Amino acid sequence: ARALRIPISVHANNRKGSDAIALLARDKFLGKDVQIIHAVWVTPEEIRALADNGCPVSLSPYTELRIGFGFPVTGDFLAAGIPVGLSVDTTALSGNADMFAIMKAIQNIENGRANNEFKLSARRVLELATIEGARSMGVDDRVGSLKAGKRADLIMVNTRDVNLAVFSEPAHLLVEAAQPANVDTVMVDGRILQM
Repeated sequence: ARALRIPISVHANNRKGSDAIALLARDKFLGKDVQIIHAVWVTPEEIRALADNGCPVSLSPYTELRIGFGFPVTGDFLAAGIPVGLSVDTTALSGNADMFAIMKAIQNIENGRANNEFKLSARRVLELATIEGARSMGVDDRVGSLKAGKRADLIMVNTRDVNLAVFSEPAHLLVEAAQPANVDTVMVDGRILQM
């Protein structure tokens, strides 16, 4: 895969006692091109190995909770400077592909772990779902933010819907209140697909 420059994804450390990340580090398989999915049961040494190798992590809280893997350790990865993205993992396990719910879950889990409602801000969670998610997959030069030269992939949310009636700071509104039903326009690579 490396010779062909194909990104690599590995589901690892989703069970207590797993040492898959330690083994990958020992055998020098970690790198910026290896995205680790889940990584719920990580040791401080494994977190350091991920950080030292620029290895991104993808968190999928609904899968991790539903299967009993445990709680994502988002704050630990962010504190170590590890690129973190959010994912659905698989709709067979998560039940749907609702990224709004995933953002809300990841914020609530981390703030609950920290006993601090302000530990992981809505703005930071929105970044994890957009530019940081793209960065964790190595495609942030093309997607993940609105910038000249990048693909115009975006959604527009109708802030007049009743569940969004009290408009507040935009990131807070998207992470805490928005739902798929609030999306009224979808654009992919500059083409409007839904309106």
